[in-house]
Amino acid sequence: MKHQRLNQTWKIGYLFALPALLFTLLFEYYPIGNGIYHAFYRWNGADIEKFIGFDNFAEIIRDEVFWISVKNMMIFLVSSIVLMVPTFVACIVLFRLKSTKLQYLYRILFCVQMIIPSMVVLLIWKFMYNPQFGFFNKVLEYLGLQQFQQLWLGDSSLALWCLVFMGFPWISTIGALIYLGGLQSIDGSIWDAAQMDGVGPVRKAFSLELPLLKGQIKLNLVTVIVGSITGYGTQLIMTNGGPGFSTTTPGLYMYQKAFGTSAEYGYASAVGLILFVIALLISLGAMKFIRSED
Repeated sequence: MKHQRLNQTWKIGYLFALPALLFTLLFEYYPIGNGIYHAFYRWNGADIEKFIGFDNFAEIIRDEVFWISVKNMMIFLVSSIVLMVPTFVACIVLFRLKSTKLQYLYRILFCVQMIIPSMVVLLIWKFMYNPQFGFFNKVLEYLGLQQFQQLWLGDSSLALWCLVFMGFPWISTIGALIYLGGLQSIDGSIWDAAQMDGVGPVRKAFSLELPLLKGQIKLNLVTVIVGSITGYGTQLIMTNGGPGFSTTTPGLYMYQKAFGTSAEYGYASAVGLILFVIALLISLGAMKFIRSED
């Protein structure tokens, strides 16, 4: 009787999980499979659907714009990985604060930006870069440094670095919460032993906090890698890939190919498949490197 009741409980549990599974298959896995399938087709999303094998990939290899976008993507990727450091340092400093009230205040300040829609943040930065009445040129004018005023997003040599600078001082809210959660879960006796041994703050960071947070660092690293490789929202809103192709990334190029006037959905699917493979390989390599350091 007890065994039958247990089986019935499991069946009810599977029944409750079934809608979530169906929606995941429909809205997550089906689009992925559909994209992989059409990567081998000349497809416009409507009446043209012709199997062409690897022609889309051969065309991508010859596509100069795609390789420009890859170069830009690598710059964004390396910059994003380097800019993980301020978040890590800020969390260590915050965790070491003796005042619990100050810790709570700073945690609130870190989290406040989460309630601001990302679109609003992007539009604020776009306004700040405006060459006529934006914040940066107005500050230069106020300081009497008009000769240093720039077009910012309108200059092909500056636009990409302006996008990298966005988010100053580069403290990620989600990353900070992950690091703080990891630090708070560490046994307090470790910090007491370090204090008794006279471990300095710098050595403490490299010998204790950094090794103990490798799991959290790995999680944030994979998130940053995938976001940098596949993301394109910032470039789309701020510059639409311009001037020229100076800020175009593969993700944005894929979007423009699919939803532009040419409606090359098959070609865009091939670009998306390449991005998936690149993100997967780099993420696996990063995780393997971190694991080898354990």
